[in-house]
Amino acid sequence: MTAVTETVSPAELVARARELAPLIREHAVKTEQDRRLAEEVVVALRDAGLFRLSTPARFGGFDLGLNDLISVILEVGKACGSAGWNLAIDTASTRFALDGMPEEAISDIFEGHPDAYVISTAHLTTTKAERVEGGFRVSGTFPWSSGCEIADWAYVPGVFLIEGEEQPSDLVGFVAPMSEFRIERTWYSAGLAGSGTHTVVAEELFVPERRAVTFNLADLTGEDTRDSMLTQGAAQSLAAAVGAARGALEVTRKVLDSKRPITYVTYAAAADAPSVQMWFAEASHLVETAEMHLREVGKALDGVGETDPVPWVERARIRMHERSAQEKSRAAVEKMLDVVGGSAFALSNPLQRLWRDIAVMSRHNALNAPIILEDYSRALLDLQPAVTLVY
Repeated sequence: MTAVTETVSPAELVARARELAPLIREHAVKTEQDRRLAEEVVVALRDAGLFRLSTPARFGGFDLGLNDLISVILEVGKACGSAGWNLAIDTASTRFALDGMPEEAISDIFEGHPDAYVISTAHLTTTKAERVEGGFRVSGTFPWSSGCEIADWAYVPGVFLIEGEEQPSDLVGFVAPMSEFRIERTWYSAGLAGSGTHTVVAEELFVPERRAVTFNLADLTGEDTRDSMLTQGAAQSLAAAVGAARGALEVTRKVLDSKRPITYVTYAAAADAPSVQMWFAEASHLVETAEMHLREVGKALDGVGETDPVPWVERARIRMHERSAQEKSRAAVEKMLDVVGGSAFALSNPLQRLWRDIAVMSRHNALNAPIILEDYSRALLDLQPAVTLVY
């Protein structure tokens, strides 16, 4: 059955995200304290159609390209880093599943449910799969599964397939309903606390063949045959961090507009001091620069199939822009903390939460700044092999 897709422009979806900002901010503390996205925010995002951003049009989704996804996630991230991160998890995971799974599996997820929320999770050293009649049996733990408590489905890109005594080289990727997993609430973090990045447990989970694919690990690791799937996913997560930096800038501007004084100086208000003005200008420019780097990633990859091979040096160049975007976001919020001063660290001040969220988001394994730089330097000089296994 072909679903009727609502005609909504990307600009309208960005506007919807912007309209949700007050509600998302209102529940940001609850989100952080509960260590998962507040249910009120989940409902609002779903009702606004923001869980169908990357759902295929044939199932009633909007099927947005990378640049448009970045724009929407940026707006949500401005209000709450964890909310932006969770939205990015859904959009990226849906796209991963679309490129990695058979049509029968995609239909299971989205037929009649265009708003299905999808996560992606994997951990090769703590999981295993074996062949059984009609499919596979999977057991193990999947730590760091962001959004697992609000998810409808999980996409697992690979689990080692155990057959006999030999070291396994084949993997099985699959999708499964979240109701078939158990969740252990293991996520306690200084930042991004509301992302619900808990541990998912598979206990003798049966996966039918129609929801699975098998492949060899060696197929993923050639420098000249790797795709941009994970790099595109990282860009969507990074949009939440850059959005949070923009949100921090808005908070800082409100503080300056309030004419807050600086103690023990001659200026009646902090905003009257040229040094503060310049510090705020530098922070603004750093945020703008971060978004420019992020947009370069979107420009380079928009329209590129996530499983299309991308040359090593181009992959490495694009990831350097991701590195620059996260570094500029971090540097910007540090400037803002200087502008606002000690009151920025009060738990009632959203600036400290955005700062902590950015600090954690920008240090995700996919955005490892030293490794990205090392890989780029080797790619430029064609010093094989690459130091990364899948990027």
